[in-house]
Amino acid sequence: MTGLETEEGKWTKLYAAIKKIIAKEFLWALVSIILALPLAAVTVYLLNNYGSKELYTVITGFLEEQEFYTAAYVVNLAGIYFSRMVIGAIKTLTNKEAAQ
Repeated sequence: MTGLETEEGKWTKLYAAIKKIIAKEFLWALVSIILALPLAAVTVYLLNNYGSKELYTVITGFLEEQEFYTAAYVVNLAGIYFSRMVIGAIKTLTNKEAAQ
């Protein structure tokens, strides 16, 4: 095997690994988008029915022209994805410690 074939094999493996990472992130983004819809509805329902009127006015005043459901959706989407990143970081740290 020549040096060029070895380098080509490394690039092929790298390309396959990058494709796998992109596919995994795409699936996580899709799952986050889908899960944020019902969570936003639950958030809006709970704040409308069980939250104080002062809290509701503060939130809607902060949002200005934005719809409350849209804001709840964005917050839930960010929360799901942030939680996923934190869990991934913890997994990475624990796997490195176990390997040492």
